Amino acid sequence: MWFLVRRGVRAHRGSMMATALVLLLAGALVSMTGWLLVAGLSAGPDDTRGTELVALSTSFAGTALSLVVLVVAATVTLALRQRRRELALLRAVGATGRQVRRLVNGEVLSLTLGAAPVGALLGIALAWLLRPVLEDAGFAVPQVDPLLAPLPVLGATLLLVPTGLVAARLAARESLRLSPTAAVGGSRVESREVGRVRRVSALVLALGGLVVACSPLFVPGSMGAATAATSAFLLVAAAALAGPVLVAWTFDRVARVSNGGGRSATTRLALANVRGFSRRLTTVVVPLALMLAIGTVQTSVNDAVTRAADQQLTEAIGADLVVTGPAGLTRADVATIGALDGVAVTPLSAVPAEVRTESDDTFGEGLSWETTGMRVVPAATGPDVLDPGMVDGSLSDLARPGTVAVSTDARFELGVRLGGTVTWRHAGAVHTSRVVAVYERGLALGPLLASDEALRDTGVQGVTDSLLVTTPSPGAVVGALSGTGLVAQGVDAYVQAVADAAAASSRLSSVLVLLLLSFAGIGAANAVVLATSGRRDELLLLRRTGATRRQLLVTTFTEALVTGASAWTIGVLAVLPAVIGATVGLLGPALPAIDLTTTGLLTVAVLAIPVVCTLATVARAQRADSLAGGRDDS
Repeated sequence: MWFLVRRGVRAHRGSMMATALVLLLAGALVSMTGWLLVAGLSAGPDDTRGTELVALSTSFAGTALSLVVLVVAATVTLALRQRRRELALLRAVGATGRQVRRLVNGEVLSLTLGAAPVGALLGIALAWLLRPVLEDAGFAVPQVDPLLAPLPVLGATLLLVPTGLVAARLAARESLRLSPTAAVGGSRVESREVGRVRRVSALVLALGGLVVACSPLFVPGSMGAATAATSAFLLVAAAALAGPVLVAWTFDRVARVSNGGGRSATTRLALANVRGFSRRLTTVVVPLALMLAIGTVQTSVNDAVTRAADQQLTEAIGADLVVTGPAGLTRADVATIGALDGVAVTPLSAVPAEVRTESDDTFGEGLSWETTGMRVVPAATGPDVLDPGMVDGSLSDLARPGTVAVSTDARFELGVRLGGTVTWRHAGAVHTSRVVAVYERGLALGPLLASDEALRDTGVQGVTDSLLVTTPSPGAVVGALSGTGLVAQGVDAYVQAVADAAAASSRLSSVLVLLLLSFAGIGAANAVVLATSGRRDELLLLRRTGATRRQLLVTTFTEALVTGASAWTIGVLAVLPAVIGATVGLLGPALPAIDLTTTGLLTVAVLAIPVVCTLATVARAQRADSLAGGRDDS
């Protein structure tokens, strides 16, 4: 059997190399994510660097793993689908279904075991190259424990092996379910029907995607937006399962219109090919739709969160000016500004802290704490100066020692309620505070609010980073602070400065999204090349029956354009529920927060990749046929 496996890999080295490339890149992406997680775990339970890195890697892992599974499954399925006739002939000459499955599994297993570990090693190198970007974003990467270093490679391999085997089994299932003679006769056509399990799974995923897209209406803050973003993957997966039915249904109606109209023969032929090979089209469309969905939903949801944070900060600050300094504000600075005529000051401080998210250490001490920030405000601050948007309680309740206010986001994430307790730690010391108030503007002010009075018994003192100034003469205050190094600016200017600082730190997010898009784009291009190269006999038959080179190019161009348009439609329909849900949940009734620049660029890519890859592959095949003695008329 292994002899046949080796011969099969060599005989189909073109499609095998394409599949190996995707497996290698998938291994790199998974291993890079795993290395970041292992690095965070290696830091120890008391190192905030580790907990921050663990949070980053786990949030990125969900998107990365979903993308890897869908792209790898689509590639393996497409590569094996081109060999349906070969598998049917094996059945016809006496091979049993079990033997065919063993052959296919052996090929996929040998390919995965060869490509995945190599890609995983490249992923570790990629993670190491990301260290400067991580450090610029405030993540200090600790040294990885040597005993844990092999885990990313092992994890990537263990994920990709079953993914490839399941995809191989499903791809070979159709031929194995038929009798040998029926399989040979049906190897030239594709069934447009899908099984009941597949239909039900597609329906469940579609409904689940729509429900998840509505999560920002019930889950507050960035957590609800992040949850909504996952709906795009569920909807694309649903389209992948129901693709043959959807494509056949759509283009049956398009074909009726085209037959009744004045469309050219090449257009009718292109639409007939799309309709007749709906499974092939679906396999190519999925990576393209994923590329559009990932880029659009990630950037658009991030944009919605940023806009919501800016809006909350603008509504929260009622002072006339906000004074900041390059290294914070000293007590002398606060006293000097407060001594100006007609000026009332409200200092705001920040305390770095970690909050306990789990009541036990089932998953390790380090994973039970989440790095956060605590905003310290005077308990006597009025809502005309700083309004957190109190839902329960008030800022004056923070005058009692051992109290804290939590945002609605933190209340949901921590599972606390008014009157409950929050366990947090600072500089290694653990403290417990009672929740006396809940506010809704957590994106602007952070998850926890306290006062100097509330922190009196803890010995914790915050560093004053900004000063809210109420004055009838803002210009006089700005003039008085000229030349001191302190910056006094209006609320709008201060909010813009905060937004600019946050944008500067978003470089890491952009790099991670670019990595995902690169993998999806390469997977999509690879799928197009695989699908087109597998049609060489079909295109050669058309040439021999009278089709000119120009007609073939026009036909394949039309098919590629239809493929890109189908992928764009599925991607947009998959993204819209998430974007609308995140926008309504964060900003209220408003136009969807769509990143038009990213969406426009991805639209061009989704339409261009199938066209360029298809025409290049067809032209290459035609040149090879011409050299072999084929006609070259035009």
